[in-house]
Amino acid sequence: SDKMEAIELEFLKQGCVLDHSRRVFVKEQLSTVKNLINGELGRQNRFRRLLLGCKGVGKTTLLTSLLKVTKALYPGLLTLYVSYAATKIRLAELVCCELRKCCSLPNISDYLTHFKEETQSIILSKDLDIYDLLLNDQEYFCKLGITSGEARRLVVQANQPPIFERLSTFLEHEDKRLFLVVDEFQDVYSKRFKEVGCPTICDVHAIGENASGRIHCIISGSSTHLRQLAFAKLPEQLSSKYPNYDDVDLNSTKYQACWIYPFLDVDSFKSLYKHLKKFENSYELTEEETATLYDLFNKTGGLPGYLFESVMGRNVSIYHISTKSVVFNPPDERAKVLLAIYKALPWVADTSNSLAIAASTTFLIPTHISQELLSQAENILYDMSDAGLIRYITSDQGVKMIGFGGPVVFYATAIQGRQTITAYEAAALCSPCGQVMAPLAENVACRLLAHAFKKIKQLDHPVTYSSIPLNLCKEGVEAPVSFAHYVMYKELMNGKDMFGADSTVLVPSDKEGTKNIAYRIQVKLGSSNIMTDSETETARKKVKCHDTAESIANKFTNQVTSAMDAYERSKIPLSSCIHFLATTRNITPHARSHLVNQNICILDKKYLYEQVWPPEVQELGPPYSKS
Repeated sequence: SDKMEAIELEFLKQGCVLDHSRRVFVKEQLSTVKNLINGELGRQNRFRRLLLGCKGVGKTTLLTSLLKVTKALYPGLLTLYVSYAATKIRLAELVCCELRKCCSLPNISDYLTHFKEETQSIILSKDLDIYDLLLNDQEYFCKLGITSGEARRLVVQANQPPIFERLSTFLEHEDKRLFLVVDEFQDVYSKRFKEVGCPTICDVHAIGENASGRIHCIISGSSTHLRQLAFAKLPEQLSSKYPNYDDVDLNSTKYQACWIYPFLDVDSFKSLYKHLKKFENSYELTEEETATLYDLFNKTGGLPGYLFESVMGRNVSIYHISTKSVVFNPPDERAKVLLAIYKALPWVADTSNSLAIAASTTFLIPTHISQELLSQAENILYDMSDAGLIRYITSDQGVKMIGFGGPVVFYATAIQGRQTITAYEAAALCSPCGQVMAPLAENVACRLLAHAFKKIKQLDHPVTYSSIPLNLCKEGVEAPVSFAHYVMYKELMNGKDMFGADSTVLVPSDKEGTKNIAYRIQVKLGSSNIMTDSETETARKKVKCHDTAESIANKFTNQVTSAMDAYERSKIPLSSCIHFLATTRNITPHARSHLVNQNICILDKKYLYEQVWPPEVQELGPPYSKS
């Protein structure tokens, strides 16, 4: 881990912050390069990559940083970065030029001439010049009685082995190995590369076929069609846009597709923001800077390129993935996928809260949670991933995970898919006591309580629920805490649960809003009984029960002073605390009497059914039903 921290620091020096997806990619590539150096890639495949991701996601920064870091780790490694946004030179020629810098053998590039001559000799029976073929369009091929596909296959079959076997021979002679990155590869298929487009595509194909184990290659680009171009799956209606495309399959086994996504992990996005602002990593953002951070998250969609432009003070248009192309009414297959993700989220976030949007945007769910997702053809999911609409990955445990591609996609889907609870939440409410589901079940109950809280306390303002907790200051340390009135938060102290309340609503107690009332709520779900200590001792034969009336009351009353002090340190002064118990459990008369005597307001099973639970929860049956 220490070595990885040092490597991440080197990437940071290059202006590249590694979040989870980038860290996984970098670790994989460092392992591959190590095998390349050790000569362990001969006769191997599946190690070259097609790196995909939308414009501005930081692929170029990641790849150029990767080349610099691997060069520093292995000084004898040859590294070459080629961007077809900046050059029109054929790839084989660029590789030859790079080899010439280190190889003593002369006239390496002369083999390009031999390449042309040998190609011509293959098709002399047709009295054609291969370069004339490659420079002309489909109509010209037809007049000559040969298809463009046949011409390109001749190039692939007859002429890749001579040039790349020789290049491998040179590398072996000099005991060198090459790490090659080909960026903006989609441009090679366009009419701008009329002369060198087809030969370069064939060169990349040849590198994929090369079994010497001395050339590692990553190809990349920003077009949503790059994967289809590379793997010969381009829809016919797009062929006019890419005249150099003609079914040359780079082979998804030889070049395995992987995706880089926006910075959707809040901590990683914050690290990137701090780096661009030249803050020390230990620097704590002010409340204003934190608000700016989340505003930038929503504007840029977590894209490093747009974040850089924003931090530099340049005008940046709000980042939009085109959700307009996704037909919601009636929903097409892509819309069904987005709605299925939304319905399976563990919570439905408040779409007016930028922190909540961030939380929902970053969440990934297992595809088996939703039958609608399982029923989708995988190529649809990959196409949506190419377009930036979703993230579709395999977890470290081998589970297929899916989530939104960014806040704009989440928001557009949320408008269509508003609902009370999700299938995932319903499953949690039906298993409220398990270690996995219990925290989620409590969150769902708190969110539903928030929606009903205006009516519960006869407030003059509705209460919204925040999936982002309120993290109060630890002892002796002042830290800015961002909060709003009439929002239900989970209370945390230094990132951990505090003082027994599952949720808190802050309401101003004076017109100026300088003092606050804290409505602090404990939630107890399930079907067991709440009894007094003496009743529990009799009923359970002295087996300790954590949820007695006394233990519930003690969590509130014994800690109320500490709670008020914590709010005071966090610059949120309280005038009073009012305590609630919301429970689906049966409360014995003695337990109820004890709780009321401790000034705890009880929202019992009957009250929750009548005033809080929506029909979708009532229909789950006991303990949420009327009986």
